[in-house]
Amino acid sequence: MPPDHLANSSAPLHPQEPGAVIPTRQARRWIEPWYIAYAILGALVSGVAVILVPIIIVDNGGTATQIGTAIAMQNFGMLFAPFWGWLSDRFKDYRAVFFGGFILLSAGFALFALVQGPLAWHLAAFLIGFGAGASNTVAGLFVVEFTPQEEWSQRISWLQTFNAIGVILGTACAGQLRPRLGLAVSAFLAIPALVIGGWGLPVPGGKTQRRLKSVHFGQIANLAQQIDPMASSVMERFHQFGPKDMKAVARTLATPFGALLSGWFLFSLAVASFSSLYPVLMRSEFHLGIRHSSLLLSAATALSLPFYNLAGRWTASHGPVRVLSSGVAVRSVALAAIGLLGYFRVPFGVMPAMLLFAVFQGIWPQISVASNNLAASLAPFGKGAAMGLFNASAAVASGMGAIAGGAMADRFGYSSVSLLAAVVLAAAFLCTARLKAPCEQKTAQGQ
Repeated sequence: MPPDHLANSSAPLHPQEPGAVIPTRQARRWIEPWYIAYAILGALVSGVAVILVPIIIVDNGGTATQIGTAIAMQNFGMLFAPFWGWLSDRFKDYRAVFFGGFILLSAGFALFALVQGPLAWHLAAFLIGFGAGASNTVAGLFVVEFTPQEEWSQRISWLQTFNAIGVILGTACAGQLRPRLGLAVSAFLAIPALVIGGWGLPVPGGKTQRRLKSVHFGQIANLAQQIDPMASSVMERFHQFGPKDMKAVARTLATPFGALLSGWFLFSLAVASFSSLYPVLMRSEFHLGIRHSSLLLSAATALSLPFYNLAGRWTASHGPVRVLSSGVAVRSVALAAIGLLGYFRVPFGVMPAMLLFAVFQGIWPQISVASNNLAASLAPFGKGAAMGLFNASAAVASGMGAIAGGAMADRFGYSSVSLLAAVVLAAAFLCTARLKAPCEQKTAQGQ
């Protein structure tokens, strides 16, 4: 998927206090050399893979359905993040998990570059997701367990900023090389990541380590809402939704949180159906080359970064429901317009399509900030479990959406994917527009 979250295909973001910004003062105090390895991780998973995986499949005789199932396998691999969390906590060897994730990533990209065929594509995609889940899971642990709590906000903000820079650069560079060469280069990028990652990574068992069991997940959830929203995709990994939380699912369905969950599931389903095919769809419908589509995605993502702060202010002043529903509506309209331009083969439709996609991508900060504000405030049980369920539903929906989008493209053409996604987004809008945040409910009761 295109990097909505600037990290992994299903990690939403949290709001921040109005006026907060990415820290810039005393940067050397908060930045560690291994953050560069995390930037490389973003470049590979949310940059190169987004552009080149669909292209290498379709250019070697694959179908849109096979693209969708391969992307679903990548998402499936990321769902093993709780396993990596358990493994690292069980053996207290975070460095091995962090490095092992990059080795798996390297194997996945090398397999894409060297071997072609459905079996190889799906195995390679799974390895990329599996490896990304490993490195992502322990990255935040290096901050939480080895630095004082009062430094978490600054350090995690910078960690995620490095990841965002990697995503932007990786996306921009992906289209400049031939797919097979680009994937081969990506496989070798694991080497500098391992070298740089080993420079300054704290060693478990040292004097600076703070035991994770002493950290309350509620503290982390509250912190994630107060710091820069880009940092939250790291924070949310500290509570992965697991079997013990399943008993809480039934009682959420009849609550406002259940309505939000339904809307977010539909939203993730729709976005994944379009995003998983993005470079192939733009080339097929508008003859936009891979070089230009990768630069478009990179530029749109870069230009959206300053809007996280603005989205936090909008959410505080206008309420998360209005901000979220308007963002979902904008994406629905943008995809409907892109679908109609492709379906009717409008002359010179490439420029309007590029502008519409820029709007589609640029509205993400508004959606991510407001959605996570609502998810935390409407949670009928613990915030950690609620955010775990929220993210798990998005992950499952993203995999289903990728498969559905590919099947639609093969049967009815690529323009049908955009149109169907727009309809599903409209349904998501109906689920979210009727919600009321707790503060709005109190106001209504007091009148």
